[in-house]
Amino acid sequence: MIIFEKKTKLKFTKKEVFNFHENPGALKRLSPPWQKISVKLHKGGIKKGAKVKMHLYDPVKITWKAKHTEYIKNKYFEDIQTFGPFSKWKHKHIFKEDENGFCEMTDRVEFKLFFHFITFPLFKKIILKKLNTIFQLRHKILKRDLEINSKFKGKKIFLISGSGGVLGNLLIPRLTTAGHEVKKLVRRLPKNGNEFYWNPDKNLIDKKAFTNTDVVINLSGEPIAQGYWTKKKKKKIVSSRKNTATLLAKTINSLENPPSIFISSSATGFYGNKGNELLNETSGIGDLFISKVCKIWEDSALLCTNKKTRTIILRTGVVLTPEGGALPIILKGFYSGLAAIPGSGNQYLSWISHEDWINGVYHIVFNEKIKGYVNLCSNNPVTFNQLMTDISTSIKLPFYFRIPSFIIKVFMGQKGYETVLCGAKVFPDKLLANNFKFFHNTPKEAIDEMLGKESLK
Repeated sequence: MIIFEKKTKLKFTKKEVFNFHENPGALKRLSPPWQKISVKLHKGGIKKGAKVKMHLYDPVKITWKAKHTEYIKNKYFEDIQTFGPFSKWKHKHIFKEDENGFCEMTDRVEFKLFFHFITFPLFKKIILKKLNTIFQLRHKILKRDLEINSKFKGKKIFLISGSGGVLGNLLIPRLTTAGHEVKKLVRRLPKNGNEFYWNPDKNLIDKKAFTNTDVVINLSGEPIAQGYWTKKKKKKIVSSRKNTATLLAKTINSLENPPSIFISSSATGFYGNKGNELLNETSGIGDLFISKVCKIWEDSALLCTNKKTRTIILRTGVVLTPEGGALPIILKGFYSGLAAIPGSGNQYLSWISHEDWINGVYHIVFNEKIKGYVNLCSNNPVTFNQLMTDISTSIKLPFYFRIPSFIIKVFMGQKGYETVLCGAKVFPDKLLANNFKFFHNTPKEAIDEMLGKESLK
């Protein structure tokens, strides 16, 4: 058996660190973002007898089954692989108290490969480097979350629409590992007590979802980037946003005990194609289709006039994450050798890393001074040329091509023009004025972390 250990010291008690791991969502929150994981079964938490089944894509699908075999609260827990890519695998999480009363946490992995005496000498460096990369990031995220959680006290009950999307799947584990409760609005038959049915197109919603709810977050909307913008598609883009935001706003108005916070999505597309103009929350609307969609979306949410509810319109930039959206599409271009700059490449991209996005939402929830329109994007908008250069430098792959604007317009139509060739230089003035600190100031910093390209310690 080969032994790998990664230790970290945290200025928190053993109980605080252990509780993080015991809260729902810890498996997802601490999984590396570059490793696509689909959890099929997670029963019993981390206690003895708990079971996990998941699919890993590395790059082919690998089934991994694990069983928790040891558990002593605030001291350690252990799981073993019962089916998967290793001949043997045992992972023990150990929590000790140092001389100052803080926690020293150790991840100890014992493993053996199939045909170990042949395969391990061949793959030793690759496997140990990969383990070091994974656990370095796990400990970094753990420390980051615990530090932020310690600044914002109190537990809240969240109700989220659009929870099955990319951003919802990223946000929910961040909330639940902090000890908050999350309820979901779903358009199918609810599967458990935390799911509630709604159908915005038919103006139907289960008001029980709002019982004791503190925060409502609306992430619903027909994906803009998927499919060609036919008349039918554009109508659906508008109606999906208008109907969901309107129904939530009017329902909140009707409640005797409404939530204290209503956060509804919008996008930096509101500002349209503004070139090099410096834009903030006070800047005017653009003249693109996307701009008009955002205006309808925002006006629908602002129907929430309940004086007990703080309403925030979240103008999100392009969220860079390996889990969906623009980044995986661009990366495929690099890996296939067909990466290309669209048009001139001088169009600005108001971007944000997924870590800054989810923690931006968290910051807004707990900062009562923040209300109204909020640009949730990096304080360093970049051109498409710079984005491609940063990605190229991070993954160490070149790009040689440029796609002329007319080709994008011919093959992608209005969608290509508005989502690829247009740009806006948007700044998050309201967040910065309220002491929000970004983890990633350049796309390269974000991509290095998200793809496991950071220097190992």
